[in-house]
Amino acid sequence: MKKLVALMGSPRKQGNTATLVGEIIRGAQASGAEAEIFNLNEMKITPCQSCFHCRANEECAVKDDMEKVYSAVKAADAVVIGSPVYMFQVNAQTKLLFDRLFPMMDAKFQPRHGVKKTLVVLAQGNPDPGAFKASWDANAQVLKVMGLEVTDTLIAAGANDPKAAGADAALMAKAFQAGQELVK
Repeated sequence: MKKLVALMGSPRKQGNTATLVGEIIRGAQASGAEAEIFNLNEMKITPCQSCFHCRANEECAVKDDMEKVYSAVKAADAVVIGSPVYMFQVNAQTKLLFDRLFPMMDAKFQPRHGVKKTLVVLAQGNPDPGAFKASWDANAQVLKVMGLEVTDTLIAAGANDPKAAGADAALMAKAFQAGQELVK
């Protein structure tokens, strides 16, 4: 059975990001996958301390809720990362995740745990889905060195209303299908 782990950075439990991530999970489960979700906003995650312990060791020296995330990502076949867009970028909860994924690569900037198909989900108020493409491309490169190969990015554009994504039937269908594709 394929395993999917979803890392949800939004503080809104029923907002656009959560709605899309939930639909992706539903699609993956419909295809027989097992899914686990982490709500980053509810977790105790300390910022990276730049101690470089993980350069010589496969684990982070900081012992907090990221230990659960590391284990889940290592065991996963696929990963979903969801975030609202704040100031042209993923929010602080998601950026903190990116920083703390540092132990997922070795000292030579190679993935330690293989390559995981990764889907990024973004919800933004800007109606142009390509408005922040440079940021998403940069994030994809960061994730790639940690073994998280971004295969697709699903964007809820013009999503100022927290119910916008759920009301967009085409976007919801795309999210469901993306979940199915992610675990093939």
